[in-house]
Amino acid sequence: MGASQDVFHTADTLARVAVAELADVVAFEVSELMLHGEAIPPSPFSTSAPLRRAAFQPAPGAEFRPAYAIGEVVRIPAATPYRQSLTDLRPRLIRDLKRDGRWLTRESALARAVRAAQAHSLIVIPLVAQDVVLGLVGLYRRADSAPFDGGDLEEATEFADRAARCLDIVRSRMQGRAHARLLQRALLPEALPSLSALDAAQGHVPTDGTGGEWFDIIPLSSARAALVVGAAEGEGTATAVGMSQLRAMIIALAVQDLAPDEILARLNDAVTRQARKHTASGRRPFDLKYGGSRCLCVVYDPVTGRCTSSAAGASRLVVVHPDGAVSTPGSASHPPLGADDHRFQITEVDLPPGSVLLLDSGGTDDPCPDTGATAQRLHEVASRSGPDVHEILESVRGVGCPGREPALLAVRPRPLDDKDVARRAVPPDAAAVAAVRTWASRQLTTWKLDELAFTTTLVVSELVTNAIRYSSGSIEVRLINDDHTLICEVSDTSSAAPRLRKADPGDEGGRGLSIVTDLTQQQGTRHTARGKTVWTEMSHSA
Repeated sequence: MGASQDVFHTADTLARVAVAELADVVAFEVSELMLHGEAIPPSPFSTSAPLRRAAFQPAPGAEFRPAYAIGEVVRIPAATPYRQSLTDLRPRLIRDLKRDGRWLTRESALARAVRAAQAHSLIVIPLVAQDVVLGLVGLYRRADSAPFDGGDLEEATEFADRAARCLDIVRSRMQGRAHARLLQRALLPEALPSLSALDAAQGHVPTDGTGGEWFDIIPLSSARAALVVGAAEGEGTATAVGMSQLRAMIIALAVQDLAPDEILARLNDAVTRQARKHTASGRRPFDLKYGGSRCLCVVYDPVTGRCTSSAAGASRLVVVHPDGAVSTPGSASHPPLGADDHRFQITEVDLPPGSVLLLDSGGTDDPCPDTGATAQRLHEVASRSGPDVHEILESVRGVGCPGREPALLAVRPRPLDDKDVARRAVPPDAAAVAAVRTWASRQLTTWKLDELAFTTTLVVSELVTNAIRYSSGSIEVRLINDDHTLICEVSDTSSAAPRLRKADPGDEGGRGLSIVTDLTQQQGTRHTARGKTVWTEMSHSA
């Protein structure tokens, strides 16, 4: 019903204008197809699609009960000016209802209401735009007002033409939003991925949104997960396309293991360059408008139990703690995407087990006047919902500004048990490689993964040997037993990433990374503040 409210609001505004200028009572009926954003067949009017009362406005001081309430189906009897006008799409002027209103003797709701209002003159005009019948407007005069005449009919016809154009604009916008929502749902993931880092997760995009809202959960290396909500600026199918492009860019950046602030910084650079390019060319392909878009990116690490977040626009992260307390870490406001030379802030927070994260894309950047009160209501509702992510998501929907329902993502992180993580510092000495292999083999025995011992010790040996050879400083090996996956990491102080190359037949070395690639399912390099981490993943069943 959210989108149909635009129809009711427009019809009510038009009815008030008509009462002030033309009539004592005005009633608007519109096609039910229009209220649902569906395509209306070209004229003539289809009686299979009912009309609904969209507006009813009497002159000040007039008190009587209308035949139909707003939103109620209006039954148009045959052989009445209303049905005749819908049939031939011509206006009807009835100067004297007492003399020319034999149809009023029928016991229909409309006839009874006309008599009850003591209306004595009537104009009925179909609302037609682009050869489509949108509805019907009835104008009535009563009491001491003069009957309608030919001049009034001409004015009323001009008014009905303007009203039909206004309603047609609303209809076009509703259809554009409906198409955008269909495209949006086709572009969003059908199901969220099942990750060991999350006990539960549920996302929501508003049914009556612009089509630009989205959420995502992106698997990352070392059992981590990127959680994202966002909203592309604008409305219609172009916005849904823009949403998909922003989402694709974020996925591409996230899987490179960039920090959230770096992800948004690079996304912002791309948005800014595109805006400048389109401004210079004087055109905007597909009318895509990335500037002003909002996004919240959170990376959760189940090994440390820490989440790192960064936001653009009016988006925010809400943490529901196990004791029911609610907090909003980070800054209260952030510039949206498209802001020149902006440094995105990064926020880190340690999550106790049992916490729930709620990611809120926020409304547009002209939010409710009292954003502090909205945030307080969000805290109160979230704290009453308990630890269930579904209840939290359902409870906070609609807490913000009316008509600005955001994209939401609720997740309950699951930290890894300390016993599932093993670390060992390695001195930068080739003689230490054998000791690391022995340590790794013993750890796999502890985890009852002896079948992976040979492969894992070989992978550890190759990665540690490379770290000793090409870096100087501390080296650390970390093994993570993550449900059905064994993760092996080697961190050092060099920022240079290893490069896989094909060794020539006569080369004595250069095959280490090729061996690692063949033995593992996934592998990669993650840059850190102190250097890099080379990681691999292999299935327990490998």
